[in-house]
Amino acid sequence: MLTPRLQRMKKKYFDTIPAITAERLVLATEAHKKFAGDAVPIFRAKIVKYVMEHMTTLVMEDELIVGTPTNEYKGANLFPEYTSSKWLIADIDEFPVRKTDPYRISPQDRETILETLKYWDGKALEDLAPQILPEYIENARQKDLISVGCRNGVSGETMPNHKKFLEVGLKGYMEECRRNIEETKGGTKEKQEKIDFWQACIILCEGLITYARRLADEAERQAAGCEDSQRKQELMQIAANCRVVPENPPQSFHQALQMVWFIQVAFHIEAPTTACGFGRFDQYMYPFFKTDCEAGTITGEKALELLECFYLKCCEVYEVRDRWYAKSFAGYPMWEILMVGGQTREGLDATNDLSYLCLDAAADLQTTQPVLAVRVFEGTPKELIRKGAKMIQQGMANPGFFNDDAAIPMTLGKGCTIEEARDWAIVGCIQPGPGGGTTDGSPDAGYVNAPKVLELVLHNGRDPKTGELLGLETGDPRKFQSIEELTEAVKKQLEYFYQMIKDGYDLMVPYHMLRLPVIFASMAMEGCVESGKPVQEGGTKYNTAGMFITGAANLADSLVAIEEVIYKDKMVTMDMLIAALDKNFEGEERLRQLLINKPPKFGNDNEHVDSVARDLLRFCADTVQSWEDSRHGRYSFCNLSQTVNISHGEVCGATPDGRLAGEPYCDNSSPTMGRDLSGPTATVKSVAAIDQKNFHDGALFNLRFDPKGIEGEKGLDIIEGVIKTYFDHGGEHIQINVVDNETLRKAQSKPEDYRGLMVRVAGYMAYFTELDKAAQDTIIDRTAHLK
Repeated sequence: MLTPRLQRMKKKYFDTIPAITAERLVLATEAHKKFAGDAVPIFRAKIVKYVMEHMTTLVMEDELIVGTPTNEYKGANLFPEYTSSKWLIADIDEFPVRKTDPYRISPQDRETILETLKYWDGKALEDLAPQILPEYIENARQKDLISVGCRNGVSGETMPNHKKFLEVGLKGYMEECRRNIEETKGGTKEKQEKIDFWQACIILCEGLITYARRLADEAERQAAGCEDSQRKQELMQIAANCRVVPENPPQSFHQALQMVWFIQVAFHIEAPTTACGFGRFDQYMYPFFKTDCEAGTITGEKALELLECFYLKCCEVYEVRDRWYAKSFAGYPMWEILMVGGQTREGLDATNDLSYLCLDAAADLQTTQPVLAVRVFEGTPKELIRKGAKMIQQGMANPGFFNDDAAIPMTLGKGCTIEEARDWAIVGCIQPGPGGGTTDGSPDAGYVNAPKVLELVLHNGRDPKTGELLGLETGDPRKFQSIEELTEAVKKQLEYFYQMIKDGYDLMVPYHMLRLPVIFASMAMEGCVESGKPVQEGGTKYNTAGMFITGAANLADSLVAIEEVIYKDKMVTMDMLIAALDKNFEGEERLRQLLINKPPKFGNDNEHVDSVARDLLRFCADTVQSWEDSRHGRYSFCNLSQTVNISHGEVCGATPDGRLAGEPYCDNSSPTMGRDLSGPTATVKSVAAIDQKNFHDGALFNLRFDPKGIEGEKGLDIIEGVIKTYFDHGGEHIQINVVDNETLRKAQSKPEDYRGLMVRVAGYMAYFTELDKAAQDTIIDRTAHLK
């Protein structure tokens, strides 16, 4: 039950449309001119420090955790050093009215933005990207055959070492950097580069400490004029907290929450970042919670209220995305993942009282951030799993469940120790990385449009719409004598496009190294301060860069369909099939229904089609995971699409599985929507059968139940049984929506009545009514299992 404070705060959250603000843009522009000429790391740090020293300090009504990345509630910063001013200017009047992820912009901010962006014309990394990428890569990207990461954003999402922050504070980091400077002393280019980085870390720490003190001043100012004695006391406590953290280690649960939030704020002032997760929150926060409870300085009710205030702060961060990204990552996702449960580094159960309280807070609030993740292994208490299952049954779409037995081998594949693997945490969306902030994951090296790859193979490398040669000339498919020949051609084409992503990504990252190193985000992870190098130069202990696939189930189903009707039963010829696909099955509905209904489909526990999917995905994983990236880290493979399956589907013609031209592909690792007809157990067995342990960045799996099929205690048993079956067969991650089509259709027609309806989209949650119709329809099209 929410307290009156939280009820007011939640209402404010629902009633406020996110806003694009001008303040950071203006301050960063001033600083860019003021500090130009400094060594790049110091230059970048001074810009961020200048913003922190001059930005508006907001201490808003009711809140107990303070600090915002912008000067407005639910604001989004602009980062002109990354994002092209051209499309920002062109789209500025579209933001308030666009169908996907709209933003309000005040008239004053609009004018300020337009005027300030003139200075940045042609200076952003996004402006340089077409010059950096070879023409053939840029052409493939623009045609949605691939995407290439780091074109307009940072080179890695961040899982900070919260435990270290809480133990030493920023003062400890500054002392460590000063010791390193003193011991290194300079004298060579390499040494000076390290010294510059350490000095930059100190500068940025000073900026965040100054920002916290300014918040303390603002809280004291408000307290001086406050007539409400309770609020006055709260404001004085806020001020006291901000004078302790982030400079020093926190002394209470409240201060520890404030410290963790300050880290998050700094990330979103420094760069246009996403997926800065909270890692194993119940582990590093529990000592503070336990100490306060034992000392009697906090009650369970007060701790819950503080935690819920923290959760609502997580809902205040946004990233401005262009139309393509808004469609491909719909619903304002920020991927702030908060994990509970799992095991210790020694392999013992890590669940504690805070684990349950974290779930309680999520159940009370039902907000899209943070996204809760429950780690499960054989020693996980049944009560924790049951609590999570009850939340799912009630339609909260939260938490997601993760399997240690799959995630630990994935994490070991990145080269860590078994102790670090047991301490794994999500880096990005569902990607497991060694725990404690010891890894930099870059979950967006790029996506390959797999069904489009098949379309090119069926036309000897050419796009059937334009005749343009976009891929390898793998031969006339009419001359292929077997499904094996066709599959080999598909694999060659897949490797060609993954190599294209690698080449493009490896060209982009050095620009980040030399022009846009992230300082605070580097300092936050283990290895960078020790090595004297930012994440872009491979400073962290482990480095990975993720490669992804869209339409994996469509590709597998299509190959099985071709095998069945052409090579096995010889019901149609390759020429007949290609002709039907090229005209989008016009006049060929009988053939389309044959392709949909006769060949087996992925998601029905059919060993043959599951083996085809497994073989294709294993090939992709083995290929990309053999490559080194430009930071001397490794590429990792992940079967995940977010809502890129919509964007990629729009550019692909009809496919041999019966899908029509332009329709969305399958959802992440899930079967093609509506094709898994044998029940949830069969579905989870198929998805688990793709050898997920070989994917170092995991596999995202969405499942949907009709509420009528999982009512009561028996329904909870069904949910838990499906999760257990999936995990027993090797699945890493599962997230479950419990909602019927009638409710979703009503929400489409009367969105004002369903503002709080949350759904799982990918590794994140969104309010269904905030998605555009294409994204909504893909969720409606997911099979709603009854039991």
